[in-house]
Amino acid sequence: MTRHRHACAPAGRLRQQGMAVIGALVVVALASVAAASIVERQSLLAETLAGERDRTQAKWLLRGGLDWARVILQSDARNNRVTLKDAIWAQPIAGLEISPPGQDRKAYFSGQIEDEQGKYNLARLALEGAVQPEELAVLERLMAALGMPASLAAAVAQRVAEGQGGPSAQQAPALRSTADLLGVEGMTLDMAATLAGYVAILPQRTAVNVNTVSAEVLSAGIRGLDLARARALTERRDRGQWFNSRADFINRLGDAELEPAYPVAVSSDWFKVTGEVALDHAAVGMRALLHRDGDRPPTIQWIEG
Repeated sequence: MTRHRHACAPAGRLRQQGMAVIGALVVVALASVAAASIVERQSLLAETLAGERDRTQAKWLLRGGLDWARVILQSDARNNRVTLKDAIWAQPIAGLEISPPGQDRKAYFSGQIEDEQGKYNLARLALEGAVQPEELAVLERLMAALGMPASLAAAVAQRVAEGQGGPSAQQAPALRSTADLLGVEGMTLDMAATLAGYVAILPQRTAVNVNTVSAEVLSAGIRGLDLARARALTERRDRGQWFNSRADFINRLGDAELEPAYPVAVSSDWFKVTGEVALDHAAVGMRALLHRDGDRPPTIQWIEG
């Protein structure tokens, strides 16, 4: 019996030691998991802070891009009596390398300026909350030329009227950009994106610049001018036969019975600027509407981004 008890004692101690070793290993494993989790959270936090820093710097650089656009447009107004599609302001910038002050990191700027008076201004669709039938007909013809249901034009016109208020219209927030058209029943994302190239939403009723207008908008705005003739006219213009005045444009239509439904001009005061800055982990975009008044620096009407 004594020998049996002496034999069992070492075995018990071995089991206790084994359990202690396993317990220590479990503690080490748990500690390792906890440490790894802390390191991962710290890494994610560092990446988040770095991304936020990059976005803040990118936004600052974007404002520099907006100032670039204002300088370009001011210079154009001082040097040119008419607003043309081949001017410096119309040339897009892609992948321009720039550097934040005092840093070696590189940022890349891309941007462009669009003449909003080369598009049909949806503000013309209504006056003091009342839809204007002649202007509605222009939008119907434009939508038909773009392969969209012409019936959608009435919904857009009603939405514009509601944004203006007035005795015959339900009050609603005014439209500011073509992105707001997505709130119109029946409007899809693709339709709104397509319309952005042909229509604008400006704070006031404006003339259409015939030196930058598309053939589709030109045809829609002049009853009797089919799309083929409008394209021929704009193609000759884009080869250098620019219009010097409204009278010059009317004469070159070649038909005394053709009369635009909207006022026409040969210069522009309203421009949209879009831009993007890519800096390390961040890419930040911006859109802005600029108003040019004479040869003074254009004012910012609104900015998004």
